[in-house]
Amino acid sequence: MNKNKEIAAAVDDPHDLTQGAIVKKLLLFALPIIAGNIVQQLYNVVDTIVVGRFVGPHAIAAVSVAFPAMMVFNCLFMGLGMGSNIIIAQKRGAGDMDELTKAITSNMALTIYGGLIITVLGLVLGRGLLELLNTPADIIDDATTYLNIIMIGTIGNMMYNSCNGLVRGMGDSKWSFYALLISSVINVVLDIVFVAVFHWDVAGVAIATTLAHIISAAILFYRVAAGKYPGRINLKRLHVVDKDIFVAVLRLGIPSSLQSAASSVGNMLIQSYSNSFGTLFISANSIAIKVDGFAIMPLMGLGMAVTTFVGQNIGANKDERAAKGVRSATVMVITFGLTLGVILSNFGIGIMRLFTDDMQVLTMAQRGLRVLAITYCFMGMQNVWGGSMRGCGSATAPAVVALTTTFARIPVAYFLAVKPLREMADAAVAAGEYATRELAIAGGVGVNENMLGMFISMAFSVILGAVLIGLYYFFGNWKAKAIRFSAPNGAPAGGPGPKGAPRGPMAPPAAAAVESGEETAETPAPAPVGAAEESTEAPVEE
Repeated sequence: MNKNKEIAAAVDDPHDLTQGAIVKKLLLFALPIIAGNIVQQLYNVVDTIVVGRFVGPHAIAAVSVAFPAMMVFNCLFMGLGMGSNIIIAQKRGAGDMDELTKAITSNMALTIYGGLIITVLGLVLGRGLLELLNTPADIIDDATTYLNIIMIGTIGNMMYNSCNGLVRGMGDSKWSFYALLISSVINVVLDIVFVAVFHWDVAGVAIATTLAHIISAAILFYRVAAGKYPGRINLKRLHVVDKDIFVAVLRLGIPSSLQSAASSVGNMLIQSYSNSFGTLFISANSIAIKVDGFAIMPLMGLGMAVTTFVGQNIGANKDERAAKGVRSATVMVITFGLTLGVILSNFGIGIMRLFTDDMQVLTMAQRGLRVLAITYCFMGMQNVWGGSMRGCGSATAPAVVALTTTFARIPVAYFLAVKPLREMADAAVAAGEYATRELAIAGGVGVNENMLGMFISMAFSVILGAVLIGLYYFFGNWKAKAIRFSAPNGAPAGGPGPKGAPRGPMAPPAAAAVESGEETAETPAPAPVGAAEESTEAPVEE
């Protein structure tokens, strides 16, 4: 009787993703993540709407140009957060609470040290990076102001992202949403007050966003430190980074950090290409990307949910359940992707009118958005399959794919957009119509004819990424490289199982006992090494 009560409690626990109906658990966990991502996207969107309405298109361009430079600093430690999330999810699934608390505390110490380093680097090098991006002279001062203020508040942003990863790794996606919702409302109010009332322009937007980050971080930090979860922050040891945890975080996080850093460098090159099209295109590109950002939130949210879902189930040695979750999520992102693509292709311009009434900017943005809408299914599959690999502790392959697609995009953008733009502008100069290439482009020469190449290059990189990650997911040997922290088959915690042991959601699974459509609470003995791969094709739980 007591055993049945324990099983029922485990199934009903919303933070335990190792029990209960898979589709229901995935959706309930993913929905707050999606909502939180949408709210987080509102930070930048509200910034853009406010500066566009109360300052002008040049301010939109300044905020847009500052973003890639900001990311190149933040990404240095973003991958370490991913490594911590994987460890925490697996330890939560394994029920190792002492190690869970140690991992959480070490992660927060790393965040504090990392935030201080990034703040200094951003303030010292920020202006130089903007100059390397060929930022137009009429917006570089505003872009520098925005970037410097955001850099000063970097610790708040990093603390939020770190606490958010901790909370999700322990199976709670709701409180990250609540924290973002509260801070988003504050962000909207402060944006309007600082820009429309105080006339602080771009600086006001940056201050409002920074304060919002600090508030959301404080809410989640309190919940973890106050012991609202099985693991907590040990405040007395917050200055200490556990050596074993640090090594494991580096092993899992360095691939993602390198991916983020290299991707940011690639994105800066792309931004420099965009800047060469002039201020109007920069504004149009910024608006299209922000609307596109909302569209991909469900796809990214499901990918994040899969990482935690797979991590907990791998930690609990429930490989087959992890595999079923990945298949279910794949079906969902394909459905969402098709639906969102159709909606934005036909009605996107109505949404973009929130940002500006300039029809030249809106027309450019709508043309670009229609190209991006084609890619949503591919984006979803890439997020789910990559998230599955990360949840298993195999973070290298998704990082390599992301790097490949980022740098593959650069020559496509150059030959489809930048090169023909420059050739048309140079021809206008040779004909005596303009004194310089820059003046010709500012006059609109070649912009409308070639701007679509920038969006085509983005679509190309997304589709290529889905193809590459799919090939490696289904046919690669990433399963043998996965890392467990639940000591499967007698292996020590923190490393992979015995040589040849099955690992990962695509590995030969345990013969899960299923009775009346529900799993038992007991973990079955693992299948023999070399068990038939077809056994992973059991019907998806719903």
